[in-house]
Amino acid sequence: MATMSVQTAAAPQALPDIASPEASLRVPRVPKQNALDHFAHIRSCIGGKRPVVFLDYDGTLSPIVKEPDRAFMKDGMRDVLQKLSSTYTTAIVTGRSTEKIYQFVKLDDVYYAGSHGFEISGPVSQPISCQVADEFRPLLAETKAVLEKAVASIEGAMVEDNKYALSIHYRNVRADQVEHVRAVVSAHLESQPTLCLKHGKKVFELRPKVDWNKGSAVLWILQALGLNQCKEDIFPLYLGDDVTDEDAFVALRREHPQNGAAILVRESGDEERKAETSAEYVLRNPDEVLIFLERLTQVQEERVGAGAG
Repeated sequence: MATMSVQTAAAPQALPDIASPEASLRVPRVPKQNALDHFAHIRSCIGGKRPVVFLDYDGTLSPIVKEPDRAFMKDGMRDVLQKLSSTYTTAIVTGRSTEKIYQFVKLDDVYYAGSHGFEISGPVSQPISCQVADEFRPLLAETKAVLEKAVASIEGAMVEDNKYALSIHYRNVRADQVEHVRAVVSAHLESQPTLCLKHGKKVFELRPKVDWNKGSAVLWILQALGLNQCKEDIFPLYLGDDVTDEDAFVALRREHPQNGAAILVRESGDEERKAETSAEYVLRNPDEVLIFLERLTQVQEERVGAGAG
């Protein structure tokens, strides 16, 4: 069983290339190619390679909703995910804790990378495990209690515990109160130099100041499964809507410049997510993600059919 526990702010020596990708690879641009319109080209790039699929959750597999606990997948998505994970190695990489994301997905063949990749668990058939910066849990619990008290008077503000990250939601906060939430978070951060502030869609996130992110998690999973030893035989795909997914887009560009595809999920005109990205393709919403994943499962069906013929 592959396991790892990182207890310091430095990336583990055994995995020197999994830390944050070089800034030189971050060349944001606005993708003009819809992954559905260009699926034939993606299919030709896959060729005989084995797809390995990484997926964000909120905004990718489920719509963005006002109440985080109500972010359910649309009808049909779980069935497609079940088929996908029984066909290809499939992982969900999310800001939510692994426990919470499992309660939404409830599939046992999927790899789960929760808390932005700070905690990774595999299925029973491949029980890999990774926990990064576990020693920060007491500090995060203390910070959660402090922030909950500090934002209690701000209507709509909510602090969510995602085990190795805290999410301070302000989607339901009045526009003229958002800066108040930001000020509360920033003031507390000044007294906690071992935590860092990240921004998501209508959410402030506090995480351990450790050189680890969704890109690190993706590369760790590939290495733990031995897939980095056969780069020419696999075709990693990453679909995500959040700015935190950019780390994964860049990581795949660096490690798989010829074999792989990064896909941003974003509606045209979405003011919560800049159009500039390191992804090559775009899908507009979870509805298009569903169609894309359905087509991806058909690739293997076509191979089986061709072999039978």
